[in-house]
Amino acid sequence: MKYLILLIIPLFLFADEQRVLISGISIHEKTNDRFGEKYNAFNYGAGYEYNFFDNFNEVYFGGNILVLNDSFENPQFTVGMGHYIRFDTGAVDTAIGLSGFVGWKKIYDDGDLSRDDGAYGFTGGIAPAVTFYYDRLSVNLMYVPSIHYKNIDITGFLFAYFSFRIYK
Repeated sequence: MKYLILLIIPLFLFADEQRVLISGISIHEKTNDRFGEKYNAFNYGAGYEYNFFDNFNEVYFGGNILVLNDSFENPQFTVGMGHYIRFDTGAVDTAIGLSGFVGWKKIYDDGDLSRDDGAYGFTGGIAPAVTFYYDRLSVNLMYVPSIHYKNIDITGFLFAYFSFRIYK
């Protein structure tokens, strides 16, 4: 973990755009989780985002760090990175891209009987993303699809977080 942080921190110094994040809202494909409880749809938390956006219609790199209350109402730490293309679409600019993320969160398996069970560990994934920018504000939407394969059982969800540009 410390090596990952040592890799990411220098990137902050050279970023073209920096933002403070407020997380967000998630909408799940199912109403209840594997334990029969409603998913937590309000995933409050905070984070930091940076990117290397220079020009419209060009690919650029971005990353973020986010601490939030996940859909099972457990704390989660996530590092995300991806490539995006931003388009000048008038008053509201639009970026589309693909984001990969690694997180430290409580993970459940088939032997767990309640939200109190499970153990913290690493997880990750890839999600398509779209971001809408208006002046200094933005909203980011990511969709993580459902996966059901052997011991992997992930309910798909749409996640939204909000940001405020602090440096450009």
